[in-house]
Amino acid sequence: MLFPSKMVEVEVLLHDSVKYDVLDAMQRRGFMHISTHNIENLENANPSDIATTIVDYEFRIGKLMEILNISKIKKNGMLASIKTEPPEKYPAKHREREEIMKDAERTLESLEPRILDLYSKWEEINTEIERIKIQRRQVEKLKALPFDVSYLGEGPYAYIAAGTAKNLDHLKKLESEGKIALWSVTEGKKKEVNYIIVVASHMKDKKELESALRFAGFSEFELKEWKGKPDKVLKDMELKSKKLSKEKEKILTELRILRKEVYPHLSVLKDDLYNEKIKEEIHSKFGKTFYTTVIRGYIPKVDFESARKVIEKAARGLALIRWKEAKGGDVPVKYNNPRMFRPFQAFVDMYSTPKYGHIDPTVIIAPLFIIYFGLTLGDAGYGMIMAVLGYILWKPLGKYNWTNRTLGSILFVSGLSAVVFGLIQGGIFGPLNESNPLTPLIHYTPILDPMQDPITLLKISLMIGVFQLSLGMALGAFHHLRDKNYSEFLQGEVSWLILYPAGGALIGYYFGWWQMSGTAVTIAWIFTVIGLFLFLPGVMGKLVDKKASINGLFFFDITGMIGDWLSYSRLLALDLATSGLALTINILAGIIRTMTAGATGMVCCLPVLLAGVALALLWMRKKDPIKKGIILLLLVFGIVGVVSITAAIWLFILLFLIIGHIGNSMLQALGSFVHSLRLQYVEFFSKFYEGDGVKFVPFREVRKHSRLEVNE
Repeated sequence: MLFPSKMVEVEVLLHDSVKYDVLDAMQRRGFMHISTHNIENLENANPSDIATTIVDYEFRIGKLMEILNISKIKKNGMLASIKTEPPEKYPAKHREREEIMKDAERTLESLEPRILDLYSKWEEINTEIERIKIQRRQVEKLKALPFDVSYLGEGPYAYIAAGTAKNLDHLKKLESEGKIALWSVTEGKKKEVNYIIVVASHMKDKKELESALRFAGFSEFELKEWKGKPDKVLKDMELKSKKLSKEKEKILTELRILRKEVYPHLSVLKDDLYNEKIKEEIHSKFGKTFYTTVIRGYIPKVDFESARKVIEKAARGLALIRWKEAKGGDVPVKYNNPRMFRPFQAFVDMYSTPKYGHIDPTVIIAPLFIIYFGLTLGDAGYGMIMAVLGYILWKPLGKYNWTNRTLGSILFVSGLSAVVFGLIQGGIFGPLNESNPLTPLIHYTPILDPMQDPITLLKISLMIGVFQLSLGMALGAFHHLRDKNYSEFLQGEVSWLILYPAGGALIGYYFGWWQMSGTAVTIAWIFTVIGLFLFLPGVMGKLVDKKASINGLFFFDITGMIGDWLSYSRLLALDLATSGLALTINILAGIIRTMTAGATGMVCCLPVLLAGVALALLWMRKKDPIKKGIILLLLVFGIVGVVSITAAIWLFILLFLIIGHIGNSMLQALGSFVHSLRLQYVEFFSKFYEGDGVKFVPFREVRKHSRLEVNE
C-alpha cells in the first residue's frame, strides 16, 4: 500500500512462427509492460510488410465513421450539455488477422464510394449555404443603398464595386475630381468606424480607383450571381437557402439510415484494425535475429505465474522465458492502493509518478488533503454545496467520464469534511451571529470559533505542520537507511529530530513562554549545537571523505524549514477568509433590508418593470438567452414589487444571499483545493519524495467502439 506493486523483469525469446500468436495472447490479457530490449549488437525488429496496409485501412474506416457521425442528432439544452451518454459499444468476437483484413477490404470496396459520394455532396451544399450566409450579411448592409446588385462588376464602359472601407480620404479626392461616383453609409462607433460603400467609375479610371481602394482598406462584396435590389436579393437568398437545406437534410437522412445499418460493423472493424496496428507499432521495441524475436518487459509479480502459462501455451513450446526481480529507475510503477484511495492517485500523477521501490504517498496525502480542505473551507453550508456538486460529478456525470468521476468523488468527501469542520467552528453560511439569517433557527456554542479565537486555530495549524513535516522526514529517513546513505540520514533527519525539541525549548524559554532550570538550558544548548553540527551540509561527508567540501549556505536550509513550518498557517488564513467573506455577505444583506425600509412599490419597482418590458421588445428582434434571463428577472421583480414591495425586497435579498454564498463557496473551495494540494507538493513531498517514475502501461487490447462478448 505504501509501495507500488512488485515487478518481475521478463525476457521472452520466441520463434517467429509463433510470434503473432504470443502477441495476440499478451494483448488480449494485458499483463505486460513492454520495454525496449537492452541487448547489445542485436538489431531492432521491423513491422511486417502488411503494416502499412493495416494503417491505411484503419484510417479509411475511421474516416467513414466520422462522416456517418455527421448525421447523429445532437441533443440541445442545458441538461443535454451536462448529461453524459453511455459510449456506443457494439458486440465483437476475437478474429484472426487474415479474416480482419479480408473484411476490411470487402467493407471499403462496398461502402467507401457510396459514403464518400454522399459526403462530397453534403460538403458542397454546406459550403454553399455558408457562402450565402456571408453574402446575406453583405446585402443586409446594402439595404440603405438601394440599387440593382447585378450592376456590380465590369461593363463595357463602367466599373462598379460594393464593399466595406476603413478610410475614404483617397476616394473622396477622386470624387472631387469627378472621376468616380461614391455612395457611403457609416457603421460602428469612434475608433471602430467602417463605411459601407458603392463606388463607380469609367473604365479608363479603373486603375486609379483600384489604387484608391487599396489605400481605403477595401473589402469587396462578392454578389455577381444575384440580380435585383437588396430586398429582392434577400428573398431570393432565403429561398435558395431553404432549398439547399432540404437537399442537405435529405443527404443527412440517407447517412442516418446508412449509419444505422453499417456503423456497428464499422466500429468493430475499426477496433480490430487498431489493435492489429498496435501489434505492428510495438515491434520497434523488440530485438530480432534471423529466426527469433526477443521481447523484454515487466509483469506484476502477483500475475507472473498466470502470465507465464499464457505465453507458454501460445508459443507451443517455441519460447524461452527468463525472469528476475525488477530493479532500477526504469521499472514501471503500478499503484497498489485500496479502492477508496485510488481517486487520489491523480494528485500523485499530477506531481510526478513515484520511482519504483520508493514510497507511494497516496494513502498519506488522501486523508490529509480531506482534513485540510475541510479545515480551510470551514463552513457546513459551503461544504454541503461542494458535497452535492461532487456527488453530481461523481455519479450522474461521472458514470462514463473518468475525470468527472475522480474529481467528483474527491470533492464529495472533501465537502463532507467541510461540513464536519463547519459544525465544529460554528459556520453555516457564515458565523452564526446576529447577522446570519439562520441564527434564529440554528444556535449553539461552537467548539472552536476562528473569528473569536484565531490563536488556537493557529496553534493547531502549526501542530499539524510539525506532524506532517516530521512524517516526511521519517519517510526520508527510511529511504536513506534502506539505501545505506547514513550521512544524509544524520544530516537531513537526525539533525532535525535533535533541533526540534532542543531549539523549541530554548525559543520558548527566551520568549518567556515557560521556565527552565540552568541545567536544562545548558543541555538544550548542547543538543542544539549537536543538531546544527550534524545539519551543516558536508560535515558528515567530511568525516568519511576528507576531500568533501562544507556548504557555508546551510543557514538558508534552516530558514527554509522554518518557512515550510510557518506555511501551515495558511490553514488559519483561508479559514478566516471564508468566514470573513461569508459574514460580509450576510451584513450586506442586512444593510439592503435596512435601506429599503419604507420604500413603495410604484417608486422602486415600476421603473424595473418598464425596463423589463423595453428589453423584452428589443430581445424579440434578436433572441439572446442571456438577455432573456435578465428580462425575466426584471419582469418578475417589477410585477412582484408593484403587487407587494415587501415580497420584492425579500426576493431580492434571498437572491443576493444565494448568489453571494454560492459564488463565495466556489471561490473559497478553489482556494482550499489549491492550497491543500500545495502543502502536499511543496512542504511534504520535498522531505522524501522521489518522482520521475515510469507509469505501468500494459500492452493490451484497446476497444473504444466495441466490446468482446466472451473473455477468453
